Amino acid sequence: MKNLLFKLYALTMALCVLAAWSCKSDEQTPPPDDPGKEVITRFVKGVVLDKEYEVEVGDQITLTGSGFAAGDYLLLRLGSDIRCTTASVDDTAFSFTVPESVVSGTTYSFVLRRGNNAQMLGSAVIKIKSPNTDVPDKEGMSIKGRVFCGEEAVAGALVSDGVQIVQTDEHGHYWIASAKRHGSVFIITPSGYEVATKEAMPQFWHKLTKGQNEMEQHDFELFKRDNDNHIMLVATDMHLANRSTKDLQQFTTGWVSEVTTAYNNSATPVYCLNLGDWAWDLYWYQNNYSLADAKGSVKDLQFQFWSTMGNHDNDAAYQGDWAPEQAFRDEIGPVFYSMNIGKVHYIMLDDTVYKNTGTPGHTTIAGDRSYDKYFTADNINFVKEDLKYVDPSTPIFVGYHCPIKSMAYNAANGWYASDAISQTYQKQLLECFAGYQNVTLLSGHSHVNRNVPIEGYATKMMEQNVAAVCGTWWWTYQYANNNVCCDGSPAGYKIFTVNGDQITYQYKGMGLDVNKQFQTYDMNEFMKWWNSDSKVASFKTKLPARANDYSDISSSSNTVYINVWAWEPSWKIEVKENGKALDVKQIRKYDPLHSASYDIPRGATTSLTFPSEYTCHMFEVTASSASSTLDITVTDSFGVTYSETMTRPKSFTTKYE
Repeated sequence: MKNLLFKLYALTMALCVLAAWSCKSDEQTPPPDDPGKEVITRFVKGVVLDKEYEVEVGDQITLTGSGFAAGDYLLLRLGSDIRCTTASVDDTAFSFTVPESVVSGTTYSFVLRRGNNAQMLGSAVIKIKSPNTDVPDKEGMSIKGRVFCGEEAVAGALVSDGVQIVQTDEHGHYWIASAKRHGSVFIITPSGYEVATKEAMPQFWHKLTKGQNEMEQHDFELFKRDNDNHIMLVATDMHLANRSTKDLQQFTTGWVSEVTTAYNNSATPVYCLNLGDWAWDLYWYQNNYSLADAKGSVKDLQFQFWSTMGNHDNDAAYQGDWAPEQAFRDEIGPVFYSMNIGKVHYIMLDDTVYKNTGTPGHTTIAGDRSYDKYFTADNINFVKEDLKYVDPSTPIFVGYHCPIKSMAYNAANGWYASDAISQTYQKQLLECFAGYQNVTLLSGHSHVNRNVPIEGYATKMMEQNVAAVCGTWWWTYQYANNNVCCDGSPAGYKIFTVNGDQITYQYKGMGLDVNKQFQTYDMNEFMKWWNSDSKVASFKTKLPARANDYSDISSSSNTVYINVWAWEPSWKIEVKENGKALDVKQIRKYDPLHSASYDIPRGATTSLTFPSEYTCHMFEVTASSASSTLDITVTDSFGVTYSETMTRPKSFTTKYE
């Protein structure tokens, strides 16, 4: 019996030892490698990535640390994963081969895999050197490089450090004796070419990384593109800040959704000019939403998004003009530059001079976020240098944020062009274009549409002040489920269609057909609402100065307003009642839709931060009865007509219809 018990005991102990050995063996066996499964853990220590790796395809990158093991491999992650071939591995070092599929200049997350276990090592930029990059040094030069397309050198290409502009030689080589003041070097893209695009950002510039007297090389790769015919979208004032207005949601489901649907698969090359106030300096720290976040909001666009900065694109943690711009330089690129797309020359400038003086209003905001509006000497000098390479017959577009022109009104003369910045500063820019034939100035900032011809400089010159993507800073969605600018224009953007040197354009209200170019108001119906609505009564009590906004008309005056959003002096507006032409008068009034969508619901309870503005594109006719039908025809500068048969009475609503 004892012998049997001893044998049972021995057998039990043996099974336990076997089980323990089996468990230990399982722990040492790497988990199976299933790319679809990933367990985030930590199995190596002390790995520190460089910020940037400048390598050639096929080169090896070595990571040092402790705990690397045979079977480890690296994934470069950016949406999808690129698996890298492991070159060598031991406990303290891991080397992998740079694969061909890496996109130069891209920031990748480095993910180390061991079976199904994954460790996030950090992120770094991988910059691929172009083939045959050896450009000889030249005495006195501090920047050099090569411009190429495939295996071919691009001679005569223009490269700039923001001060000088130089041309490449027959080998595609360039040299600049640069003080490196602006911290970058960029290419002025030649016609018929494009630079690479990374998440909608054109890769036309490189950040300078070495000292003023140290030589550094920066190459530019170009890609041939037939872009004589192209579409240029001009958008401005997104004011993305992650606020309670649901600005991010409105932007994504509104502008981004609309343009991606319309243009991501366009057979014609498409580009976009962003005229600034992409972000909102006040909320960079309060809401942890800055330019870096705003940049991510357009990453799914499949066309290039070229930007200039607005006053709200400055980092309010710093004072003065230079330091607050550094975040823009780091994230977006130079604050002024130029490029050729097809037969059009585009210049992007910065006319907001940030001051940010005063007492700090927030622990991470240095002052009052104040600014001046003018072009610095750096901007003007660059324009002068740039235009040396532009034929006077070339159509030129100049983009910047704050308008230089406005519109004013007096009873004797009606609406007339006025100055938004001093004439002294205007002339510094405008005189650069003396002798040029066709110059279009593009600005934002005002959140209204204004088109002002400018005489005395180029043969043909106009400033087109484009209304805002954000409308009234995204507010009217809360009150009226719409997006309206301060002049009654729908939030939107402009579409320029370029066919060689022939250019046409239209304003595009978001969510509206492009042929919808004006809004009509039957003021009989509006005045009934104005005189009976309880919120209007509260608004008049709280803001008595606004109680007489429409006091010159009554609910039976048979007055009709027509707000022609993108009106220019050359446009024609015709209204007929039963075949008889009515007298059309340009008037000075607040747009009824904006009053009802923002001023009244907000002003009835609180102060008006962004009130309606008198619009220079409001027109008035007087019908003979309250029930007649009006035939309204608007003809633009290109002979395109837009029409509406207005059946009256037309009820008042806060929708565009």
